[in-house]
Amino acid sequence: MKSTGEPTTMEQQLREMNEALLISSVRQHELTEQAQKAEAALRESNARFEAVFDASPVGMYLVDADLRIRQMSRQARPIFGNIGEVIGRDFVEVIHILWPPQSADEIVACFRHTLESGEPHVAIEFSEVRYDRKVRECYDWQIHRINLPDRQYGVVCYFIDVSKRMQLSDDLRQYAANMFDADRRKNEFLAMLAHELRNPLAPISNALQIMRLAEDPQSVHAATEMMEHQVGEMVRLLDDLLDVNRISRGTFELRRGRVELASVVRHAVEASRPAMESAEQALTITLPPQPIYLNADPTRLAQVVGNLLNNANKFSDKGCGIVLTVERDGDQAVIRVCDNGVGIAAGELPRIFEMFVQVDTTLQRSVGGLGIGLALVKNLVEMHGGTVEVHSAGVGQGSEFVVRLPVIETIEPAQQPVPEPTVSAPTKTTPSSRILVVDDNRLAADSMAKLLELTGNETHTAYDGLEAVQAAATFRPDVVLLDIGLPKLNGYEAARKIREQPWGKNIVIVALTGWGQDQDRQSSKAAGFNGHMVKPVELTALMKLLAELQPTAGSDS
Repeated sequence: MKSTGEPTTMEQQLREMNEALLISSVRQHELTEQAQKAEAALRESNARFEAVFDASPVGMYLVDADLRIRQMSRQARPIFGNIGEVIGRDFVEVIHILWPPQSADEIVACFRHTLESGEPHVAIEFSEVRYDRKVRECYDWQIHRINLPDRQYGVVCYFIDVSKRMQLSDDLRQYAANMFDADRRKNEFLAMLAHELRNPLAPISNALQIMRLAEDPQSVHAATEMMEHQVGEMVRLLDDLLDVNRISRGTFELRRGRVELASVVRHAVEASRPAMESAEQALTITLPPQPIYLNADPTRLAQVVGNLLNNANKFSDKGCGIVLTVERDGDQAVIRVCDNGVGIAAGELPRIFEMFVQVDTTLQRSVGGLGIGLALVKNLVEMHGGTVEVHSAGVGQGSEFVVRLPVIETIEPAQQPVPEPTVSAPTKTTPSSRILVVDDNRLAADSMAKLLELTGNETHTAYDGLEAVQAAATFRPDVVLLDIGLPKLNGYEAARKIREQPWGKNIVIVALTGWGQDQDRQSSKAAGFNGHMVKPVELTALMKLLAELQPTAGSDS
């Protein structure tokens, strides 16, 4: 059959099918490219999301609708780190591992509620307890519902670790409480100090009026003894304060040597006996049959025993008994001071050796002291390598203080404690002594000059450093009693200027000052002073020092 040159129906259909297949192939390719682009975009989006999620400065984790953990930021991992990989794990299971049951149930309930209702939940300073029960941390946290790509809801949790903030807050509260307590104790101490300083001033004032009005020598003598005793109390009070200051600054030094304990104890007892006799208290002493030797500072060791006896005296009623026992226990010497006085409440026992602490500050039982005696005991005992402890069955049942000190084995003679200077009639210096008294306190200078005149000396006074140098040049004294804290020219500079003069090289210069620490003594020695005495000075001790210094003044200068 001859062809007419026109396509048949079959050819037309085949052509149309090929065109359709071509179009379909192109479209399939376009769809594939779109799908690939969409997948790539999704991967890129997920990567960005994960990067942002992971780089978040706060902890974040994502829980899906089935309560499976889907995502977690780097900041969140430390919380879950102790239980291994948690991505994909059941959130309920994980939470019950981390927190106690009640807390875990509350957290899961919050997540379910937000997931179902869409309401966010915020918790402030939530406490987390790790499953090992060893770590406690605090967080500010909140949860929100979000849409997930699979058209489900999920819950994202944001949290911030506020443990450091909480610790800082606790520290600040504790610091404020400590400052408040320190301020309260400071105010109590200042009030107590004022009270203790006024106590001796009252009898001193009374004694002065008695001396002014009395005509019989016996009354004047009794008033003088009372004043001497009260001045001694004030000196002891100030010495305790200076000791506390030196110990707190680490400048306190012991002068240790071999001492026999019983002799130190006897010395302390003699110093404390008048107060006990005044209170009609019976002191029972038991000393060891054999000598006990210590490497100790005898003066400070006597201070320890004396402070314990004085404490027992102050906190025991009139007529009570006090027992002092000294014994050896192995390589330790044991000193016990027992009383049947007011006792100590159990809550006060841990604080009894703290500075400025008194167990009973009521006006009904107003006792002397600043609350530093027992603190000094503890510090001095520990500086000797020993310990001190206190026992009491409670209020009204007395107290027992026990000191333990290391013993040394020696057969060498013990160093006896240096006795306290006794008050005796002042001895006269040589009649030819010419003494210059320098003090910016005119009453102090004039009264000291008068005392020295009454003991047979010729005196002159000056009231500042420049005047002292000028007076020394014209008066040419044998002795200069020179205060340190002077106007115009301090005592150190005045002493140096006097020493620079030919006529001043052999003068005895003694510091008579309120500055009495080791550094002050070293400074006065470097400035050319021959001696250093701390106010108030006992006249007998001053006369003794001058008698010792005058023959050797030239060599000392």
